[in-house]
Amino acid sequence: MGLIEELEDNDAGNCPVCNKVAQNKCTGCKAVFYCSRECQKKHWKTHKFDCKCLPYKVGQSEELGKYVTAARDLKAGEILFTETPIVVGPVQMTQPVCLHCYTPVDGSFKCRKSGWPLCGPTCEKAVAHNVEVVIPHQTEAPFEIEDYTTTCYLYECVAPLKALMLQKTAPSKFKKLLTLESHLKLRKESEEWVTKTKENVIDVMKKTLGVMVFEALCPMYDFSDEMIQRICGIFETNAIEIRLAMQSDVMALFETACLLEHSCVPNLHITFDKKFNITVRAGREIKKGEHLSIMYTHALWGSSGRRDHLNTTKKFWCKCERCADPTEFGTNFSTIYKDGVLLTQVSPLESNSPWESKDGSISIPYEEVFESMSETCTELALLQLKGSIEDYKEFVERYSKLLHPNHYHMLTAKHSLMQMYGRSEGNLIQDMEEDKLKEKEHLCREMIELCTKLDPCKVRLQIYLGVSLYELHLPLLQYGKRQWETGQLPTEEFRKSLFEPRDCLLQAMDLLKDETHEQLPEGQLRLQVKDTLAQLEQFMKTLGCEM
Repeated sequence: MGLIEELEDNDAGNCPVCNKVAQNKCTGCKAVFYCSRECQKKHWKTHKFDCKCLPYKVGQSEELGKYVTAARDLKAGEILFTETPIVVGPVQMTQPVCLHCYTPVDGSFKCRKSGWPLCGPTCEKAVAHNVEVVIPHQTEAPFEIEDYTTTCYLYECVAPLKALMLQKTAPSKFKKLLTLESHLKLRKESEEWVTKTKENVIDVMKKTLGVMVFEALCPMYDFSDEMIQRICGIFETNAIEIRLAMQSDVMALFETACLLEHSCVPNLHITFDKKFNITVRAGREIKKGEHLSIMYTHALWGSSGRRDHLNTTKKFWCKCERCADPTEFGTNFSTIYKDGVLLTQVSPLESNSPWESKDGSISIPYEEVFESMSETCTELALLQLKGSIEDYKEFVERYSKLLHPNHYHMLTAKHSLMQMYGRSEGNLIQDMEEDKLKEKEHLCREMIELCTKLDPCKVRLQIYLGVSLYELHLPLLQYGKRQWETGQLPTEEFRKSLFEPRDCLLQAMDLLKDETHEQLPEGQLRLQVKDTLAQLEQFMKTLGCEM
């Protein structure tokens, strides 16, 4: 039988025994409310059958810590749980953003209480009672940001401060938060982490509160350096980052979702609503006892980059089947060329493993490959700021002798090029010559094939697959439309040609059907696809297409 859990935020229900309004819930299923322990005991004989039917269960091991497995066989698309975040805040490395909607800001509107830059009066009202706003106002220590074009260290203290204040505002949430792994011992041994946290979090927090207020609050709140280090460690180890459409990110901590382990081939699909509540679904059929996983890092990085990032941020080396395969499921996603010969990493699970040819005659040290890929990444970043179609084509042509066509850097360039065809000046879709339409179609199909191999469950690359399917419908539509308008294609044949671009949009809609948060890239793409599909189907109806 689960324990009774204290609730905050007006979370309540009716006790099934006495029908009184209940403020506590069963910690087993988190679905039934009880007014007392006595009522819970009376109801257990009936409730235990439902309580034990949770689709997941939490386990623990020395190697993994806490983890989650399937408590029974799960069907693809089945919802495992929906969960409210313990705390949400801006990511540590961020340019100035609004503290309510997290849209990037330029300082033209500031909170009159705290000095934080915001979008406007609506967001100012929404954050009026937030601790990061109230405390600077009470201590007369408003924030001042000098440069709005680069990352601002002041934001690093926001989420930790919100978490620390839960000690009094929501103690049961704070208790849940402390159950998450912090790697505190490792942090204590890392001078860089200690210094960074002291300068960007502890010192800023003291400035925010005022040293005297900070010290006065210490008897009521644990604001010790060790506790702040622990909270920062919990965020770095467990926070789920949520990328927003306006090029800003937030991070959130969840009691159960943060226990889901990492895999570069995850079996779960996660979505977020407007309040950043997370919904976790099975991405495929999952057998009882199978570990449940999401992906902590970028799916379109090569194995070496993903593993390094995970070790730096989460303190473990990924050993999943994708990372163990030098070809990454036959995609050659990290394969390079040397004198026209293909080279793959010999032992991807060894961090300093070299790249070698199949016969071992050519070998390049890890450090040399890492330096080369870093330089290429920098070049791509500059292209993404101001590159033209011609710049991207030149990049692809030049690197075709150094990188496999499916290499992740080539994929990044091709993905941008795919979207620029049809939108950039001189290359609008209605004006593009047929050879360019064919090139766009080829890039779309190449992207779809590669993403499908890397993400067979279609749970991590929906945005890339969705964009590729949406972009693919454009040249397919143009082929038939141009021939029909010039009399080269009979109306009946034109009608038939419209079903393929429509199918692309339908596939994209199916991929994005659960993406309801319109501030997320997936949510915005879903709206775009939905609108375009409606327009296309209306056009098809006017032509007499039977659907």
